[in-house]
Amino acid sequence: NIFSLSAILIISLGSVFSQSLATDFTASDCEGNSHHLFSELDNGKVVVIAWVMPCSPCATYAGYAYSAVQTFSISHPGKVDFYLVDDYANTSCSNLVNWGNSNQMPLNTVFSTGAINMSDYGDNGMPKVVVLGGVDHSVYYNMNDNQINFVDVQSAINTALASFKKVDSIMNTKARDETVS
Repeated sequence: NIFSLSAILIISLGSVFSQSLATDFTASDCEGNSHHLFSELDNGKVVVIAWVMPCSPCATYAGYAYSAVQTFSISHPGKVDFYLVDDYANTSCSNLVNWGNSNQMPLNTVFSTGAINMSDYGDNGMPKVVVLGGVDHSVYYNMNDNQINFVDVQSAINTALASFKKVDSIMNTKARDETVS
């Protein structure tokens, strides 16, 4: 039946696109600050999200993503953010902050809200890490569990930063050309 085939195709395409493009959200972090994902990406930031339970294996693999983010603190200050997000928003902010601190992840933005949904990026995992960036709101990295590693997260962040520089360079060239004309 054509209707069933069309429905399956739409669902399949939705799954593919949800994993290649970020899903927008506006959410308050555990300190009460509001974050609008697409505004942050549009302003040249790269956002690395790590969903955790929290659990011991989560600390290991989310820690790789956290460490990768920290390598950009001097070369790209304020451009790469680490979001530590409770998987199903059922852990209190204070417990999540304490868990991050006790697992050597003190420099982060913590969320315990259902507004940041890991299911938007395919299969759930513990932990799950995505790297988001660019004015096109791309997903540069999307891994679960023991597939998460420092080198690949760091590489994805570099790629995301470079993509924004390319767009910025094109916009500056266009602006310069329009001024000269």
